[in-house]
Amino acid sequence: MKNVEIYEKLAKKYDVATKVVSFGIEEFWRKSFVKKIKKYINNGVLLDVASATGDMAKALDFDKMYLLDPSSEMNKIAKEKLKDKNVVFIEDFAETAKLEEKVDIITAFMAVRNFDDMEKGIKNLTNYLKPGGYFAIVELTKSDSILFKLSMFYMSKIVPIIGGIITGEYETYKKFDKMIKNITDEDIIKNLDGYEIVEHKRLFPPIASLIIARKNG
Repeated sequence: MKNVEIYEKLAKKYDVATKVVSFGIEEFWRKSFVKKIKKYINNGVLLDVASATGDMAKALDFDKMYLLDPSSEMNKIAKEKLKDKNVVFIEDFAETAKLEEKVDIITAFMAVRNFDDMEKGIKNLTNYLKPGGYFAIVELTKSDSILFKLSMFYMSKIVPIIGGIITGEYETYKKFDKMIKNITDEDIIKNLDGYEIVEHKRLFPPIASLIIARKNG
């Protein structure tokens, strides 16, 4: 995640800006994601990757939670939101992070596109997942649909204007377009070697996908 400085600058107004520029869609996706996860596992030890300001961890509210994010400013906000929870914060990257124990589930909500090396990141995180544990992902993924193309136009041309007005960081938001890689569902699934895919669906609007995989063993 080479763009840590972007999130450092946006942290204080990140939640508000994200809700506005996504028209609430990201929050809708998060709620759908939590509902799907709870179908498979209700509690235990969680690792949330690219945890940002802690909204995913707060929504899941597991017994013990590891929050992995390289942004110290994002972590400051997450610590305040989760001050009464059993949380361990790890300021590191997916490719190099180390945990003191194995977890029951790894969540990556809008996260894998920020990995510097998806294969290395998923492989390293998998080392800390218990056999039979879950790797749950929601990510913007490429498709040929007109909605996806319109969404990419919106994110490259309109989001910097709206985000810039809210945060005063127009130039920073312009960099987001370059950060959004043309990831496909297949790119993600091929890196889940050693897993059984138990859930795979296109979200609405169809510009993102949900994937839940169970680790073999």
